[in-house]
Amino acid sequence: MTRRGLLPFAATAALLASCSAPDSVTGVPTGDQLQLAKGGGGSTPPVVTILPTTAPAPGVLYRESFGSHDGLRPYGSKGEPRGAGLHTTIGGFWIEWPGSKNTRWITPDGDQTWKFAGCSPETPGELPSPLQTLNGNGCVSSEWFDAVTQYPTALMPFVAPATAYEVSISAWVAPIPDAYIGLGFTNSGVTLGNLATSGAIWIRLRDLDLDGGPLHYELRVNGMTGPVLAEGRLGVSGWDPIALRYDPVARTVTLRVDGTTIGTYPFTMSAPRYVAFEGVGVLDDFVVRR
Repeated sequence: MTRRGLLPFAATAALLASCSAPDSVTGVPTGDQLQLAKGGGGSTPPVVTILPTTAPAPGVLYRESFGSHDGLRPYGSKGEPRGAGLHTTIGGFWIEWPGSKNTRWITPDGDQTWKFAGCSPETPGELPSPLQTLNGNGCVSSEWFDAVTQYPTALMPFVAPATAYEVSISAWVAPIPDAYIGLGFTNSGVTLGNLATSGAIWIRLRDLDLDGGPLHYELRVNGMTGPVLAEGRLGVSGWDPIALRYDPVARTVTLRVDGTTIGTYPFTMSAPRYVAFEGVGVLDDFVVRR
């Protein structure tokens, strides 16, 4: 199936991301089920073992499928099980790998934020996940309205290695004016428009013609005020994979769009505090690897 053939799926993904469903469909546990998962009436919940305990592949530093398995994910500083069904904001939940209190998603509150969703078909090439064996393919959605007024950012605290590292995600840009998807690195903790104002290096992806593509990409430095290292049109919405690879030794950044290496460019930055994605649309298969 061509990626253009995946365009009908995008409408399904948006519908699933913005429509409610009964608990039996989403896997959201009842109050009694949550209490049992927390260990009954005890004051100290058990350590959650929902998340995988090993990386899904060699070299993977961080990974998120946005799945919820039986509807529960570890949440907060203690990792207490909490329902992670449709419309649930991902902020405060532990990342799938390596899940801990130090790797919790940071997002804005309110309606314009990043929320767990369900999408079909599965993302091509996605790494296997034990969180997607019961309820199918998870994804994350920044739900959109008649006009875009805010661009929510999801931040993941990041400990950068001394060698080269890469962040990647599969994207579907919302087909509305002014929408974009951003992916990159930042030192700011702001959760609205972070990359556009403070991104050290990031890719900005837009659907200028509002027809699914070809999409317009830009590799930008220092938010929207720095130089544009590369731009062009490539790929279509329907799980369009984008990736940035930074090499602190060679002091270069490499851009990939839709599986194609666009180029490698001279660039230097200090170790970033966060990996981030932002904007309006649907995303899946977040991975940081060596």
